[in-house]
Amino acid sequence: MKFVDRNGNEITAGMYLRFADGSIEKVYVCSDGYDGETLGINASNEAYMQVNGLDEYYREFYPLSNFNMNEVEICEPELQQTDDLRMSSL
Repeated sequence: MKFVDRNGNEITAGMYLRFADGSIEKVYVCSDGYDGETLGINASNEAYMQVNGLDEYYREFYPLSNFNMNEVEICEPELQQTDDLRMSSL
């Protein structure tokens, strides 16, 4: 399945997306539940995975098909870090 952001740009694995709430998520290839592949974002609790020594095999995803792609745009990952730094200085 092909996904495009609100500007019509094709989304591929490894890109970062900014959602309507301002959150930024990395795009992964994941299972579509029917022996195929689709794109999704991380749904796993990172702290839980680290504490329990779980690797990428145990990562869970929210498929992009669950989201309104008219509210999503491709962005750079540095923007999240910049926003985090700006917020922590307030």
